[in-house]
Amino acid sequence: MKLENAKYILPNAFTMASLFAGFNSIYLSITATGVHEMSLAAWLLVFAMLCDGADGRVARMTGSESEIGVQLDSLVDAISFGIAPAFLLYTWGLTPLGLLGKFIAFLFAAAAIIRLARFNVTANQHEGVMKYFFGLPTPLAAGAVVSIIMAHLALTGRVTTGATWAVAIMAILLGGLMVSNVKYRTFKDMKFSTKSILVIALLVCGSVILGAYTRPSAAFVAIMILYISLGLFGTLVSWSKAIFGDDDISDEISESELTEERWR
Repeated sequence: MKLENAKYILPNAFTMASLFAGFNSIYLSITATGVHEMSLAAWLLVFAMLCDGADGRVARMTGSESEIGVQLDSLVDAISFGIAPAFLLYTWGLTPLGLLGKFIAFLFAAAAIIRLARFNVTANQHEGVMKYFFGLPTPLAAGAVVSIIMAHLALTGRVTTGATWAVAIMAILLGGLMVSNVKYRTFKDMKFSTKSILVIALLVCGSVILGAYTRPSAAFVAIMILYISLGLFGTLVSWSKAIFGDDDISDEISESELTEERWR
């Protein structure tokens, strides 16, 4: 193997580690008989998220970005953040619904895969740093599932929940957000000013305090709800500006517009 090709191993190793975590999370979700197994299945997806965040950064740092790495990352995300959390949802709260529960879990997985496919099409057309994701990113949708399940396991000590219809509604809402045009900040363009550092510090302190008084998993739930709510709030503000003819609307091309143009 040529020495210059060795640099491609490390980022792809992180991607494969994410796949390994997603695969084992699925297995544990299917076979779980106790809180320990379900908790481990959830934590494996947290590990997958960390690996997913690391592979792209490592590739950029080492100058080893490649098209095959991009496609590999997307395929792994479909498993670790689409199929794996769908199995968690089904085992945790959708089993009593039988075939309907399977279908709702499938809808979550299908929405995640559609979201990834749409992003791939858009990313190939978009130059420069993307300020927004259009639709809830799949790792964050999976993170919402994982954080709520972890909080339930920690607070109740039970593998399953009786709130079956609430779980079904949550799965459908998260799936809908993934394939929606709701804008979510990527924070890739964020400049570390005094104001931004202060906001981050307040969020971190608030999360630590909440976790200390309740459970760390409760802080994760609060962070996920906050991020999802900010996206919905920003979209409502944009719609109100469009309805009332505000001249300050940004002329940025949206991810959905780019996708529609590609598919025409």
